[in-house]
Amino acid sequence: MTEQLRAGHRPAELIPPGVHPVNVTVIVPAPRSYAGPILLIATGSAGACALILALTQLAIVLAPLFAGVSVGGLTIALRRKS
Repeated sequence: MTEQLRAGHRPAELIPPGVHPVNVTVIVPAPRSYAGPILLIATGSAGACALILALTQLAIVLAPLFAGVSVGGLTIALRRKS
């Protein structure tokens, strides 16, 4: 029935008695758009990736600060062998 209404046909059951079919306007809702939900998911995914990237960069910057660990007054230096 929706295809008929979009094509401009007016089914007889929608026309009130005594009214000329030309004077009848049938309003059909527009089909659902999926653009909003898709953009929401894409934006959320991009934000999560950006957050993970920022946290990894922060870990890279802060890692040298924690290379010397102090335990009970003793300092333990963590070094790589060459």
